[in-house]
Amino acid sequence: MRPSSLPLRTVFGLALLFALPCVAAAGPREDYDAFRAGLTEQASGPAGMYAIQDVAVIAPGASAHLSAGADVAALRWSPGAGGANDVRVVFRDGRAMLYAPDIKQPVDLLKATDQKKALPGGLSVRATAYENSVKAWLYNPALVKQRFKGLSFFPYDPKGVIDAKFARKDVPKAVSHLDSRNHTGTMYWIGDVELPLQGKTYTLRAFNKSNDWNRIDHLLLFFTDKTSKKTSYGGGRSLEAHFPAGQPPQTLSLNFNTLYSFLCAHSDYYNCPVNLTTYVPVELKFGEKYPPGS
Repeated sequence: MRPSSLPLRTVFGLALLFALPCVAAAGPREDYDAFRAGLTEQASGPAGMYAIQDVAVIAPGASAHLSAGADVAALRWSPGAGGANDVRVVFRDGRAMLYAPDIKQPVDLLKATDQKKALPGGLSVRATAYENSVKAWLYNPALVKQRFKGLSFFPYDPKGVIDAKFARKDVPKAVSHLDSRNHTGTMYWIGDVELPLQGKTYTLRAFNKSNDWNRIDHLLLFFTDKTSKKTSYGGGRSLEAHFPAGQPPQTLSLNFNTLYSFLCAHSDYYNCPVNLTTYVPVELKFGEKYPPGS
């Protein structure tokens, strides 16, 4: 979802990361409304979080396939190139090539619209960059009706719009971390945010997946707080702030009403930076609640 000016840039494969549709922002309340609509769409859409049937991580030079003749609901990725009648994804030379009997010409999923291609039976396949590999996502919209019970949000609160100071690191620092799937990932510590909350100021590390200030156009903050494991997701939530590439302001307006749960709150297939969170000893009753539909 890219909620208003605050896109979920990062489908937390960490990749965190596929993006949601961008909506023009008009103000903090409008951002909140767009955030709720965008996150709901990302959860319940035909290629959304609750439609994921399987995911394969494909290393450079490797392949994965879906076996021909299998029942749609039983389809899962298997390693290897498979046969001519199978659906295959081959990752080589920076391209994620999709081959299928019903597709006349192979498709580079990384260059396809939404990095996705429809398959027979209502399924679709998407490819996203993941470290030096790709993730091949298999979606089955029929799963949404079985799984999705709605999302829950705290009411909008103007007190959740807070001005904070940002001090950038001229040279972002690589931070290795163990994610929610016990995979070692890398994020870049790009600076510190001085956040005033309830009469105290807290220092939080800001992250990005890139270490190139020519490309960095947003920062990510990862939180737990006194609502965690009670009315918000225990693993953590994320907040984004956006700016022109390479030009982070010294003062940021942070809209905590757009706090969202790590995506692994909705699917075990995501890789979430649970070990990069900062605990803030206050109740942040803003943004997405947990469990969904509560």
